[in-house]
Amino acid sequence: MNIIKKNLDYKAVYNCNNSFSDYNVVIFVKKNKELSNRYGFTSAKKIKNAVDRNRIRRRLKEIVRLNEDKINIGYDIVFMARVNAVNADYKELEKSFFKVLKRSNLKK
Repeated sequence: MNIIKKNLDYKAVYNCNNSFSDYNVVIFVKKNKELSNRYGFTSAKKIKNAVDRNRIRRRLKEIVRLNEDKINIGYDIVFMARVNAVNADYKELEKSFFKVLKRSNLKK
């Protein structure tokens, strides 16, 4: 799994104005010129507790790692957890993940 690490890359994906949202998760999508996907994981600034922010990001990373083969190739994708995700368990986050993927036509 390739991770987006540079702030410049995150901003490029955000500025693409191609986003899809759910109750728990928002994804930002930008087409890249590579033969693989790159992923970024962030949390909303309104989630004040660092423990909660990191727990949600770890869960999203695990969901993507397990379901990477179900995502179309050639995109930079940033997953942003919303405030509502603090109260969501793993299954709810996974459900939101698939819902947003289907909306964005990234699901194989």
